[in-house]
Amino acid sequence: MDIRKVACIGAGYVGGPSMSCLAYKCPDVMVTVIDISPERVAAWNSDDLPLYEPGLLEVVKAARGRNLFFSSDAQKHLAEADLIFVCVNTPTKLTGVGAGKAATFGFWEAAARLIAASCQGCGPKIVAEKSSVPVKTAQAMSRVLSGCQDGVKTRFEVISNPEFMSAGTAIQDCLNPDRVLIGGRETPEGQAAVESLARLYRRWVPSERVLSMGLWSSELAKLAANAFLAQRVSSINAISALCEETGADVEQVSHAIGTDSRIGPRFLMAGCGFGGPALQKHVLNLVYICESLGLTQVAQYWQQVVEMNDWVKARFVRRVITSMFNTIRGKRIAILGFAYKANTTDTRDTAAIDVCRGLLLDGAALAVYDPKVGTEQIHLDMCLPRGSLEQPRRQYTTVSLATVDVARSAYDACRGAHGLCILTDWPEFRSLDFRAIYASMMKPAFVFDGRDALDHSGLREIGFVVYALGKPLDPFLMQRQGWDFGEEGGDDPRVMRDALGGMSGLSLLRREREGPTTSGIGDPAGPVKQQHEQQGQQALELHQQQ
Repeated sequence: MDIRKVACIGAGYVGGPSMSCLAYKCPDVMVTVIDISPERVAAWNSDDLPLYEPGLLEVVKAARGRNLFFSSDAQKHLAEADLIFVCVNTPTKLTGVGAGKAATFGFWEAAARLIAASCQGCGPKIVAEKSSVPVKTAQAMSRVLSGCQDGVKTRFEVISNPEFMSAGTAIQDCLNPDRVLIGGRETPEGQAAVESLARLYRRWVPSERVLSMGLWSSELAKLAANAFLAQRVSSINAISALCEETGADVEQVSHAIGTDSRIGPRFLMAGCGFGGPALQKHVLNLVYICESLGLTQVAQYWQQVVEMNDWVKARFVRRVITSMFNTIRGKRIAILGFAYKANTTDTRDTAAIDVCRGLLLDGAALAVYDPKVGTEQIHLDMCLPRGSLEQPRRQYTTVSLATVDVARSAYDACRGAHGLCILTDWPEFRSLDFRAIYASMMKPAFVFDGRDALDHSGLREIGFVVYALGKPLDPFLMQRQGWDFGEEGGDDPRVMRDALGGMSGLSLLRREREGPTTSGIGDPAGPVKQQHEQQGQQALELHQQQ
């Protein structure tokens, strides 16, 4: 089939950028992106796009009105299209069988029914899965397409074409992809459909990068790729915790690991947990599939990747609390970065949400700043119960917006704060005037670098107490906690860690449910906490004298 008209259902993070690049590279192919939201369609037809990606606006402007269009008229454009991409969401189920792991197919089924109703008797169509889906989704879609038609039936050939875009680099990922996967049935019709789409991609992608394979292999490859990436991130984060306990530097360790040609250097940066719309969701989908097929050990293996990610976020919260004299109640803490990574507005399953909730549940007052994420989105993410958007694993606990201030700049967020947390590695954070920030903060001023993005030695010279993931602990933190690996020694760090372990972000939920303790309102550590607060006050006075 010679493809001249393309339609795409869904103008979100997948459909918008990928179809814009397709239209940009194939000016003779008419591409129409369809969405049920008139507001989103209007935004795509303006210069204020509904999402931010470097280079996206330039690509859209070059093709829009020429061969790229955004519309809400689904029936017209689906009927005219030779190729239909389906780019709708498959959120994780909140209730019922597979809740918390299995994908919801309501949007996919609705898209299939819309295609069937719009294309009645319109001739053969190719339907391509673009968003990530569990294995054998194409089979289910084929059954819906064929079963929803009356009278003269249209022949649909469903193929798989998973996207491998990464937020922040989506345009470059589309224009210069590592590979393009196209999966189809092992039939003449299936292979013809695969070849038709492959010809489009070969117009700008080298032929050796356009890979044809079986339908199920293509669907599984996407889930497996994201599971491997998530596993890699959890692995280096586990090593970073070990580095802190032994005095090693995780950057040096990751560099040594990355020089091994069998491993490579990418995705070896320690952080306070992975986020985004794909990694955790796809790992959990994989876990559910394995459980459904009786592969218990395989499911447990991949489940541990997610458990490690949750532990890393809880550990970061615990480190903030213990470093600031075991109490953050009423203290202002600046949160720099809310998107799950730099160069995107996407906050789905961002680590910042769980970190902020953990701090709020211990009584902190937060001042959040992100260069691209708006106030409304931050408040929405912080207010809704866990699971209301994408991920059901967030705690079902609402928070008061009275303790969440969205600042206009990093300087406003840090003014009067006791500490600041770097949760997104936005480049602009590296060039901040930290001397001015230090002067505006309460003393001692703490920096908790959850992305290892800053110059830590420079910050210490200014006067900050710095905690960086996977780096040797700041002497002030070791001193106030009684940590000493020298001959004179101090309290065993393992004893201290056990004493304060109850203050993790995960246990904060238990404290909230159980109510006040006998040692004080909301006090999880009792006499142990009081003893260490006295030690912390002594360390604070010593630090101020210095």
